[in-house]
Amino acid sequence: MPISPTDPPTGSLTEFHGTQFTMVDERGTATSLRLVPGTEVAIHWLELAGDLTQAQAAAAARLMLEGASAEPLLDMHVAVGTPERGLTPVVLAPVRLMTEWIAGDPDIVMPLPFLILPPEEGLVRRDAGPVPDYRGQAVAFSAEPELAALLIGDTPVRPAEEDELAAGLDVALEKPAMNLRQGAWAKRRQWTVDKGNLRRVALLVTALIALSLILLLATIMRYSFAADRLEEEAAALAGSSPGGGDAGPGFTPMASILFDSVRAIPNVELTRIDYRPDGSLSAIVQVDSQATLAILRRHVEASGVAVETGAMQSGGARPSAELVLRAA
Repeated sequence: MPISPTDPPTGSLTEFHGTQFTMVDERGTATSLRLVPGTEVAIHWLELAGDLTQAQAAAAARLMLEGASAEPLLDMHVAVGTPERGLTPVVLAPVRLMTEWIAGDPDIVMPLPFLILPPEEGLVRRDAGPVPDYRGQAVAFSAEPELAALLIGDTPVRPAEEDELAAGLDVALEKPAMNLRQGAWAKRRQWTVDKGNLRRVALLVTALIALSLILLLATIMRYSFAADRLEEEAAALAGSSPGGGDAGPGFTPMASILFDSVRAIPNVELTRIDYRPDGSLSAIVQVDSQATLAILRRHVEASGVAVETGAMQSGGARPSAELVLRAA
């Protein structure tokens, strides 16, 4: 039956515009519903897996309904609803009509047969429009009486009562059995920022920035302390090394003497060098014989540096020995 704005089905119905309703709940949240004729869509009931998402169910239904539509499926919008008795309602709606139906940007677009609550047994008929609407368990369609008689058969049918339509409108606005606004036609959500959440996010960002600065400062201080320590060690080493002084020739002069001697003597290879805190210079050299080692030692001593020679060691490709250079 048609519902007039002066006789709303529930106390929360606040606006009425033909086939579009707006319901406001106790929190002030408005939900709008657009009812469309059942004769403008094709309603099918399919067996679909229960663990599919809405997009997956729509894709599966599109494959199953290939060839079942008078119009090409590319020109049809496929929407899935709430399953009933193991069957899922699938609606094929022309894209050209969907553009018209969402013109007022309603939250819900529903074919009229789904406005009727399904009875436990039989069918319920709504005679408010030019073509009756029928609803049952896993059944929903709009058809002329002659065609409906062929579809119904012996199933008992009774007319819908006013309170049933009011209850169906309440359910449709709260939890619709079918909403064509899905997929590409889904209503865009308008996000609102709660001031309390915004303050918490701002505090969190501030804390993260402060923590990052503290970590950066700690890293800089650690590197600074390490650099100071290295500078002190370098200064202590330099105090006994360059320029000679009381500690002797120092690292640079003794290393220069050693390098010159290694280059001057054939079959000598320097493999390691180590300047010690006591001012001595330790070096490991590889030679081909004891005689070559003796020549190397005399060459270094000729430059005014005392040399201690360790025993020849074997174990590598060539024999090796340690030289310790000190101030003479």
